[in-house]
Amino acid sequence: MEQHNKLTDADLLALLKLGKEDAFVVIYHRYWECLINAAYQRLRSRSDAEEVVQEVFVNLYLRRNEIEPKSTLEAYLKTALKYKVIDMYRLQQLHYKHIDNLIAETQVNPQAADDELAIREFKLSVLSACQKLPQKCREVFIMFRFEELSHKEIALRTSISVSTVKKHLHKAMFFLREEFKGSKTFLTLVFWYLFYK
Repeated sequence: MEQHNKLTDADLLALLKLGKEDAFVVIYHRYWECLINAAYQRLRSRSDAEEVVQEVFVNLYLRRNEIEPKSTLEAYLKTALKYKVIDMYRLQQLHYKHIDNLIAETQVNPQAADDELAIREFKLSVLSACQKLPQKCREVFIMFRFEELSHKEIALRTSISVSTVKKHLHKAMFFLREEFKGSKTFLTLVFWYLFYK
């Protein structure tokens, strides 16, 4: 690997196309920090920045045989990062719109039964708390709990494995348990998790 550290980006990319994993590791260490900093400046969230950069590198590895950078590898990675950040902005806007719709729905139904109103308020609290989760984790949780998609459907839609979907859901539920611990919402959350399938 030390020999690879001295290679140019073009040489490393050529080795990567040949399946040399050491070349990928060198590229990763060479550009991880600058991409994280660039992502953080735009997203203002370390966890979201890490998730976006991780996706850039995963795509680099998966598409290694197709990549033909028009200029430099660094420029290619920064462009890929820009589009991932834009994707995250779009997803966040969809989530905010969903929250706004829930608020509006609650406000235009003053005659709704108390339990229905409580459920809406609970879901709104959960959605608001979800904004603190990393982007992919938040996306998976919302698809599972609010769109009622199966693990397999989420895996197909997000291009991740079913086991990764389950890990994201476990992480989201652990976060929400900690977020609402000691409140009435916590008991509702536990009931919702166990019985709302």
